[in-house]
Amino acid sequence: MHSLKNADLDNLLAKLVDDSITAEELAGLEKMLNGDVSAQRRYFHYLDLHMDLQERATQSKIHLRTRFGLSKWKVAGVAAMFCLWIGLSYFAISGGSGSKSSAFARITGMDGLIEWSAQDGSIINDLSIGDPLGEGIIEGLNSNSWVEIELNDGSEAVISGISKLKFSQNQGSKVLRLSQGYLSVNVTHQPKGKPMLVFSPGARAEVLGTQFNVVASPESTRYTVNEGLVRVKRINDGSVQEVSANHYVVAGLDSEEEFKSVLLQDYSEEWKSEFPRDVRRGHLYQSEKFTAINPAINPAVKLLTKYSSSAQRLLAPYRLRTKSCIWFEKGRKPELHFSVNIGVSATSPLPVRINEEAKFKIRGRIDTNMFGVDDSNFFIVGFTANRAHGGFAGKYITKEKVDLNPKDNNDQFEIEIPISEFWKVEKGEIKDSLVRGSSAGLELLDLWFVTYQNIGLEIFDVEIILKDE
Repeated sequence: MHSLKNADLDNLLAKLVDDSITAEELAGLEKMLNGDVSAQRRYFHYLDLHMDLQERATQSKIHLRTRFGLSKWKVAGVAAMFCLWIGLSYFAISGGSGSKSSAFARITGMDGLIEWSAQDGSIINDLSIGDPLGEGIIEGLNSNSWVEIELNDGSEAVISGISKLKFSQNQGSKVLRLSQGYLSVNVTHQPKGKPMLVFSPGARAEVLGTQFNVVASPESTRYTVNEGLVRVKRINDGSVQEVSANHYVVAGLDSEEEFKSVLLQDYSEEWKSEFPRDVRRGHLYQSEKFTAINPAINPAVKLLTKYSSSAQRLLAPYRLRTKSCIWFEKGRKPELHFSVNIGVSATSPLPVRINEEAKFKIRGRIDTNMFGVDDSNFFIVGFTANRAHGGFAGKYITKEKVDLNPKDNNDQFEIEIPISEFWKVEKGEIKDSLVRGSSAGLELLDLWFVTYQNIGLEIFDVEIILKDE
């Protein structure tokens, strides 16, 4: 019965995308999705695959309005369907949040889309402040997500952005495992002989009582200690560094890289993105156009791009295209958005600190072949920051308008946004608000771009430059 149900669902989804679904079938699809989390997840997976196909079609010069055209009545139907089943039931689950196991922690603050996976296999999406949590995994699923938890000994941990943290206990020691993203921890004094253990890609840390931040990428982890002492061990060769207050260490998977505690006096106020290194979320692909030398003229140059990352960046640069996501904000119904997320301090050789005179320089493209794209388009730009000598500082956002000139077939843009134009997201009990608040002196963790409609936004690169340049 389960496989037959999936077959019926897939058949309706295929008709939806192919623009051959009838009004009766659309009503049946809405009914099938309403209240069924499994069907809803399958729909999102199908939607994601469809986005990939659209992008491949664009790269193959296929006109999307012809191949994947959507009639106005169907767009309205899909919008109604999203309002129906996202608003009413996507976040509905059975059971309590971790009530089947002993409480290990509780949620003290959160925003965005957060998912909790308990040890018994249950997955919970409708978390609230005050909910108890047993041992398990907590994840931030979109760029504006963050969650603060208090462990049962009073220690506090915050993850932000697209992050994944597993916590448990082992022989009396608390164990945190950060597989990706950003973690800030304020650790109370731990029992003698039972330090808190923090695992991340390439490293393991022992903590007795301190405040520190962790930034994890697939290739390395940076531990920044603000108070106390953290003992960090690089896993691949067993090297150990004692990291004291106002120091940091980077543990890479490559044992040939230097592994040394560094005084936190060196930082950068300028930065430029590098793909694929800095990609956190989005569809990444290489441009078919070569910026320097035409490899068709020189086959050796084309061969070089397969083996040299530097040649790839110079000759066939990457582009990062928005990916569909559910955007969740306090006081509002969940919405379907499209976003990319770019890491900054996680992959930069030095922490990136915000200068009040700095500005973002952004180059990108909007796909004018996409349905609904006109000559003016809006998107949200946001970033997450930590305090320079502390933990999570907050999120800052601004709204940007890009003017295109369809007469000139110009679909690319280059804009500059001063840091002063970003507003801080102020947390409220009922809903959040935007306030003027300076981000100067904060450490920039990541940067994201969000659109309300799928306008095919692509980011070529982002720079942080000083205003007087």
